[in-house]
Amino acid sequence: MWVATIGEQDIAPYRRAVEQSRTRLATWNPVDPDDLARSLSLQSPSRRTFLIHAITPRGDHDIVGKVNVVDVVRGRFESAAIGYDAYDPYAGRGLFAEGLRLVLDLAFRWESEGGMGLHRVQAAVQPGNVRSAGLLRSLGFQREGFSPHMLWLPGAGGNSAWRDHDSYVMLRDEWPAQPYPTARGRKVVALVNRVPGSDSAGGVPGSGTMTLARQLAAELQVPLFARDVVGSGDRLWSLLADSAVGGVVECRLTPDDARSVVVGLRRCGLDPGAVPEVWCASASEEISQHPLGLGPMVSVDADHRLERADVVRIALRVAALLSAPASET
Repeated sequence: MWVATIGEQDIAPYRRAVEQSRTRLATWNPVDPDDLARSLSLQSPSRRTFLIHAITPRGDHDIVGKVNVVDVVRGRFESAAIGYDAYDPYAGRGLFAEGLRLVLDLAFRWESEGGMGLHRVQAAVQPGNVRSAGLLRSLGFQREGFSPHMLWLPGAGGNSAWRDHDSYVMLRDEWPAQPYPTARGRKVVALVNRVPGSDSAGGVPGSGTMTLARQLAAELQVPLFARDVVGSGDRLWSLLADSAVGGVVECRLTPDDARSVVVGLRRCGLDPGAVPEVWCASASEEISQHPLGLGPMVSVDADHRLERADVVRIALRVAALLSAPASET
C-alpha cells in the first residue's frame, strides 16, 4: 500500500469506497460520500487528509482507508487529533493498520524532512467501538482519558446522541511503539492519618478520617484502603501494590509506626518521601499528636466539618504534591 494527501482524482473512487462501506460505517460515524470533495479546499498546515491506497486494487477502487489529521496546534503543544475510516473490500485484512503506521510516520517526521513535526497525536473512540480501540492499542497507543457526552454521533443501535469517548494518545518519542503496551499512568497514593485513639474530631459530623478518606478517594478516582477494614499492614500494602492506580490509605499511625510504613510503601514501589500525608489534627484533644512525617504534608483542621470545596482543595493539593519534583515538596 501507499499513502498520499488527497487530490481531485480521488473524489470518484472515494465515493465508491464510502458507498460500499456505508452499512458498516454508519454504526459509529456519519456517512457522507461527498465529504472528501469539500475537504480539498480545507487542506492547510493545520488540517491534512491522507488516503491509504492498495498497490494491488480489489474491485472498483484502491482506497483502503482515510485518515484526517486535524486541529493541529503548534508552539508548545505540537499536537493534533486524528479521525479515520477503513473501507470495503479491504477492511479486516490488517491493511489499514499498516497504512495508519505510514501516516503516523509522516505526522511525527520533522517538517524539514517532509513530515508534520508533531509531538502528540490523539484519537477519540466510543467505548463500544472495540475494533477501533483495539487497532489503536495494537499500534501502541495508550488510553489517556474519558470524556462523557463528547460528540453527537450514531451509536451501535444507529440512533444519534451525545456519545462518550475514550482518548488514546501516541507521542513522538514513543514511536514506533510496541503493540499493546502496559499503561503508563502514574500511581496516586496518599495517606490520611489521625492520631490513634481519637474519635471523629470530637463528634463533629463529616470531619472524621474515614469520611475524608472516602471523599478524597472519590475525588482522586482511586480505591480506598482503610486499615481497620483491610486488616493487617501486610495485607494493606499488598492490596496497594496490586492497585494499578494507587489508592488512599486511611490509617491512625504515629511516628513509632514510620519504619513499618516505609517498608510497606517501598514494597509498593513507592518513595516514602514522596507520598503525601493528609494529617488530621485536633486542638480539642489532650493526647499528644504527631504526623508520620515521612513525605509532604497537608494539614486538616479536624475540629471543623469539611465541606465539598474543602475536599476538592485537599485533593488538588495532594495531586500537586504528587506531580512536584522532590526539591519542591
